[in-house]
Amino acid sequence: MARLFISQGRIDRWLEEGKVRLVGETMTLPALGRSFKLKAAVHFTRIVSEAPDPNGLIGRVKTREQLAALGAECYASSVLLGESAYECETGFVGEVTGPQPLGSGLHRLAE
Repeated sequence: MARLFISQGRIDRWLEEGKVRLVGETMTLPALGRSFKLKAAVHFTRIVSEAPDPNGLIGRVKTREQLAALGAECYASSVLLGESAYECETGFVGEVTGPQPLGSGLHRLAE
């Protein structure tokens, strides 16, 4: 199943521009003819210390459920996992719902 990470900032911009509709946990992009079920998630952007990333999370996306299973604690745009602190971008993982039309149609969002 197709999934993508959408930052909170991007969703906010799309809402202001009228490019998306949100109803409960479902985001619809009319220009694409697609809907996505959203789950809260974070995108790991950097580790706060100068040490290497012991958990291999930089560049990865994890849902809140996955973070809880790892024993991680979330605070706004930060995540603590063991002795490691990370800066993260908050947002959502979206999973396509319903039939998936051919082609991405992503170019239509810029119109």
